[in-house]
Amino acid sequence: EGRTRERREREREGGRARESTSRGESERQQAGAMAIPVTLKLNGRVGSLAGARVGGRGRTTRAAAGADRPMWLTGVSAPKHLDGSMPGDYGFDPLGLGADPEKLKWYQEAELMNARFAMLGAAGILGGEALGVYDDTTWVNAGAKGYDIPILPLVAIQAVVMGFLETKRYIGFKKTGLSGGLVDTQPFDPAGMLSDEMKLKEVKNGRLAMVAMFGFAGQAYTGVGPLANWKAHLADPFGSNIVTNVLNIQNTLPDPGFAKVATTVAETVAN
Repeated sequence: EGRTRERREREREGGRARESTSRGESERQQAGAMAIPVTLKLNGRVGSLAGARVGGRGRTTRAAAGADRPMWLTGVSAPKHLDGSMPGDYGFDPLGLGADPEKLKWYQEAELMNARFAMLGAAGILGGEALGVYDDTTWVNAGAKGYDIPILPLVAIQAVVMGFLETKRYIGFKKTGLSGGLVDTQPFDPAGMLSDEMKLKEVKNGRLAMVAMFGFAGQAYTGVGPLANWKAHLADPFGSNIVTNVLNIQNTLPDPGFAKVATTVAETVAN
């Protein structure tokens, strides 16, 4: 009997222990189940905060990139149609001429062609003066000189050749939208130098050449070339500059005959 009682007590204690263990496991499972939503909510909040921070950084980076874009004038903003994708785009279009995308392409092509002709012209003017080609004349009057080919055949040949090349260039541009073609080659790049960097350099140098051509044309009334004017300015900056040249313009321009007429009128009135 004593052994039977001991066995029953041990069984009761084992049952209580198993019940306590199962109860603890149940409580731990309930606590874990409650912790999962809390963790998910916390993760959601942290993720939202992180996303907001990342998004904020992205917006800040884009704003900083837009602010760092070089403009033609400090503090101005570019119009919507000038988004910086074109080479040499500094947001300058005060008249809104490029608002139409089709016209914008044509204006870009026209600028490039004028820039290329200006670079050729500036190189020819400076090179000709430096090599002594214009010793007996100036670049303005060089076209009036006599050449081996008479002027009329020369003009006819140039009109045919240039007309053909320009027509092919225009057709190629309308078909492909690419600039600088030669006959049926769009673009013309035999040296393989075409790149975004070279496109930007071409636009910058072309714009500088167009400004230079305006300057060359403006100083032509002095009767000498741009290099001679530059040397005179270096030798005497205060005595030879744009102001003194403008004030002395009446002594450098050829008399168109008005002075002679005025003199004759004055003498007639005096008599």
